[in-house]
Amino acid sequence: STPRVYRARTIPEMRTLAADASAIPTAKREFLRTERILIRFDVYRSTGVTAELLNRVGEKMVDVPVAPSLVGGTHQVDFGLASIPPGDYLIAIIVHDSEGRITRELVPLKVGS
Repeated sequence: STPRVYRARTIPEMRTLAADASAIPTAKREFLRTERILIRFDVYRSTGVTAELLNRVGEKMVDVPVAPSLVGGTHQVDFGLASIPPGDYLIAIIVHDSEGRITRELVPLKVGS
């Protein structure tokens, strides 16, 4: 499914978002380094799901952990932005299916000071 992005400014706010299946995602893609983002997406009939942080030219910087979230194939990425410098980035969500196909979905992010 289309990734849904949530922003949290504090740890308690992130815990609340992670526990709330009906939380409303943000449409903005500009974040502060002090924030954390939560990305939720649904996956059906996959054999594996991974995620990567890419720089502005699409080069892999680091693997990003993906965890199962709620019931029904929903997965989530919980990512703190404090460790990366301000700039433009992409989170690549990579899904492998049982027939060997690979699907990539890119989530753009702009990180400010």
